[in-house]
Amino acid sequence: MYIPQIKYLLILCVPIVYLFGCSSPKDTDREYTYFGGEIVNPNTDYIVLTKDNSVFDTIYLNKNNQFLHRMKDFEEGLYSFKHSPENQLVILEKGDSILIRLNTLEFDESLVFTGDGARKNNFLIDMFLENETERERLKKRDFRLPPLQFKNRQDSLLNLRVKRFNKLTHKYQLSNISKKICRSSFDYDFYSRYEMYFYRYQYSVINKINFLKELPESKELPSSFFEYRNDVNFNDDDLKRLYSYNRFLNQYFTNHSFTKYSEKKSPFKNQTGYTIYKLNLVDSTIQHAYIKNNLLRGITSNFILNNKNNYTSKKVLDHYLSIGTNKKFKKELKRLAKATYRLKANNIIPDQELISSDGNPTMLSTLLKKPITALYFWTTENKDHYVKAHKKAKFLSEIYPEIDFIAINKDVDQTKNWLKTLQRHHYDLDREYEFKFPKCSSEELLVTQYNHYINKVILVDQAGRIINPNADLFSNIFERQLISYTQRIKKAASYSLK
Repeated sequence: MYIPQIKYLLILCVPIVYLFGCSSPKDTDREYTYFGGEIVNPNTDYIVLTKDNSVFDTIYLNKNNQFLHRMKDFEEGLYSFKHSPENQLVILEKGDSILIRLNTLEFDESLVFTGDGARKNNFLIDMFLENETERERLKKRDFRLPPLQFKNRQDSLLNLRVKRFNKLTHKYQLSNISKKICRSSFDYDFYSRYEMYFYRYQYSVINKINFLKELPESKELPSSFFEYRNDVNFNDDDLKRLYSYNRFLNQYFTNHSFTKYSEKKSPFKNQTGYTIYKLNLVDSTIQHAYIKNNLLRGITSNFILNNKNNYTSKKVLDHYLSIGTNKKFKKELKRLAKATYRLKANNIIPDQELISSDGNPTMLSTLLKKPITALYFWTTENKDHYVKAHKKAKFLSEIYPEIDFIAINKDVDQTKNWLKTLQRHHYDLDREYEFKFPKCSSEELLVTQYNHYINKVILVDQAGRIINPNADLFSNIFERQLISYTQRIKKAASYSLK
């Protein structure tokens, strides 16, 4: 599986061999740490290495799309390397000489590490890919199992991961920090599975919904279901960038708040009170500033994006501002709230500068030529989404010719890759645009990194008036909404002719 990648990496290894010889970094006590590799089909001429949301270094590729970076006196631990628009994690420690090779067409799947420090990172990426694959099975099948059967199945899968981890640590010498990160990469993923299951369980009990398969087993949660919570460190500095750790924290606080708030009031009837309770729970539980501020930011942004009432949005935002300590996040959420106030039904959509597929600048308002225009958004970093979105838009445009489906790419500095993607998939170039100023436009139209609704569609009429700011391209009711909106516009047009 990895032989072709290793073959290419051997070419890049030559300068490192001259530098290090054949000895191990732990034996030579190297003064420097090296991080290098090769990017196949690069989108830009550089990669960015970050630590704790701050840029640690920008590393440029040579003419062969290779790079080699030397570091000294740095903080060991978990880093993120980004080759726009995608990123992945890497464990870096003193004395490592890590090489990567990846193809941007299959970023995570093609990524392979070689050199000293490779084994821990290959284990990390393997866990990431397996966790993502199994998540699909969870949605389709496992979440519908009775509690005990669900717990036993997940515990069995977890034990298989533990055996692989033990095999790795027995065969190779890893530092304590590497062991911790590797073990946590799958432990916390399973913890989040238990939390997600419990949320569905609570929801079904409160709403009297039977979401379980009809099996002759107890539907009560086993007493051991939450034993893992005793092992959780809510202020773990070493894990603050780990995907599985952060996913667990988000799900845990959702569950814990839901449980406690439900004892007094209904979370469904008072989302504002429930959200403020959740913010307070995070504030009182977590002391680590980085972890706390990221959680508070996520909770507040989700509420603002999903809420239709300006008064309650302001109430939650004001509470967040009173307990949050990250000045950058506070400014971002103020801008987010302002954008949601403007992007309401019956308001005129904020005009945006776009670039057409032939490179010409144009304004969004000039594209509104049909009774209804459906604006949908995509990024090259999510191939599965943009392929399905374009296919659905093409299908709907044939059924509803009075609706114009316009695709807008929101990637930053991705014109070259955007055009390559359009050509590769033979998309209709007359209906493809990209933001001229992606960051500002994404914020104004609420298609930023906060927005977990990647299927978002904004429907506007010919005058630019917003019909629906948050339609869902793949929702079961989307076509019914389109029929309703087109009938309404036709009726309005017929009245105007009388």
